[in-house]
Amino acid sequence: MKPPSPAPSGSGAVIAPGRLVGNERGAVLVLVLMILVTLAGLVLALLSMSGFEPQISSNHSRTIRARYVAEAGIEYAYHLLATDPDAWNDYLAGATCALGALLGPPAANLPGLSGAYGTFSVRIRNDCAPDDARVTGVSPDTTVGPCGAAAGTATSDANCRVIVAATGAVGSTTRTITTVMSRAMFPPMTAALAFPGSQASADFQGSRFSIDGRDTLLADGPGTPTGPGPAVYGITVNDTLPALAAEVRGAIASGPQNEVRGKDETGTGTTTGAGTIRSDGTLTSPGIADFVARVRSSADVVIDPANAHSIANIGSACAADGASSACWGTTDSPKIVYIAGAPSLGDQRPALGVAGESRGAGILIVENAAVEIDGSFRWNGLRGQPAGRNPHSTQQGVAGPRSTCAQAPIRDDLRLERSMRDPIPDTPGGRVPVPGTRPLPLLPRRPPLAPAGIPQPRSGGLRPPRPRI
Repeated sequence: MKPPSPAPSGSGAVIAPGRLVGNERGAVLVLVLMILVTLAGLVLALLSMSGFEPQISSNHSRTIRARYVAEAGIEYAYHLLATDPDAWNDYLAGATCALGALLGPPAANLPGLSGAYGTFSVRIRNDCAPDDARVTGVSPDTTVGPCGAAAGTATSDANCRVIVAATGAVGSTTRTITTVMSRAMFPPMTAALAFPGSQASADFQGSRFSIDGRDTLLADGPGTPTGPGPAVYGITVNDTLPALAAEVRGAIASGPQNEVRGKDETGTGTTTGAGTIRSDGTLTSPGIADFVARVRSSADVVIDPANAHSIANIGSACAADGASSACWGTTDSPKIVYIAGAPSLGDQRPALGVAGESRGAGILIVENAAVEIDGSFRWNGLRGQPAGRNPHSTQQGVAGPRSTCAQAPIRDDLRLERSMRDPIPDTPGGRVPVPGTRPLPLLPRRPPLAPAGIPQPRSGGLRPPRPRI
């Protein structure tokens, strides 16, 4: 037998192929190196992110603070515009349709704080730019409107709307809030009771009331006004339908116990009966519809019955609970009362029945509804006065676009009188005579502002829900 050959050594040694393939030594080292490289990349990324995190947080904080400061600027603008609504055109001086004029000082500080806590600047302009309809929802202010006898321009507001932009700045961070501010203008009134709609059918059977277009104070008795204001007509109807005036005259003549007093349609002075009932186009249905659309969202009491609803002795709960839905306002604390309905065509049933001794004060709106008044009903309105004059109380009614006075008979005593001390008309109502008004707040109520005229931060509280029946 031949002896085995010795293993090769030195540089000439050769490893068998099978032994090389089956050898796994060193594989773990490769995997560990790959994992270390991956982890090193992740650690570097995390370290980089952690280095930027404080800067991101600081930027976010300044952004939020700048937005809050901009909101304070909006509140400041609201306070300024609401305090003097007749000065809107003065604030627009120097503005263009694209760039507003400064409203108040530039870079104003918050009350009691330094500029380090943020500053705001407010600009105001009229909505007369071609694209402003996207912001306001109405056509640009380039024509005559309720707030101006002339067409709206960059420095003159005619449609009662302006665009306010407030910019809040905290350090180098700025935020801008743009909003539309509007004011509700009372429609022009020329009568104590107006029917500007297409219907004015009247039913006064068994009723006894007084409609007076002379200036009447709350302390005055029926038929004895002492106010200094000029008289207006007792009743007016749509001027495009003169037959409605004859219909109302006939209804009044059939009830001699009822009194209608006011301006004489044939000339100066006052008269009674048919002589103070005429057609007039000063007040229009679109004007009433626009006014109601603006004010109903601010109502203190909303009555929206699905079925016929009755209420008695309105006002009796005011002494105990002024926020009650049975309290429709007092002369010291007037309210906006909104009665809604959606009667089917030809439906003569009243949506609301009022009985007993009832009274209220403020603005009373009846829209698309019929109201039956059975008992004594008195509504007092408040009329705004220039600074330094006492509020003047008055009573007045206006029926809506499809006005019917009264669809259900009005019984007992209904006193309806009119004051014209100031050229601010009262509120429209629904299908029955709805007397009274008070000046509407310029915009929905806001929290009180700081004495310096710059608003304080919001308290975070919500306004209590309005009573709803």
